[in-house]
Amino acid sequence: MQQTVIKVGNSLAVTVPSTFAKERKLKAGQKVFVQADSDSDIMQVSTEQNPDTSMSPEFLSWLKKFNAKYKKGLTELAKK
Repeated sequence: MQQTVIKVGNSLAVTVPSTFAKERKLKAGQKVFVQADSDSDIMQVSTEQNPDTSMSPEFLSWLKKFNAKYKKGLTELAKK
């Protein structure tokens, strides 16, 4: 799904879709952990400090190439 980056004070934020929040019982003000990997351009949000990502560097490399190759198609699918 595509989200829009918004400005909140001096920071930037991305909203969490309500269905995602409801499924995970997230509440306003609740603390979450964010892990960002600049190599793979992936950001992960979790309610646990050290979630088991179990994604190998090889998989992340493949994923980056896949996303680059199929970016246009993936963008179109995300709009539906």
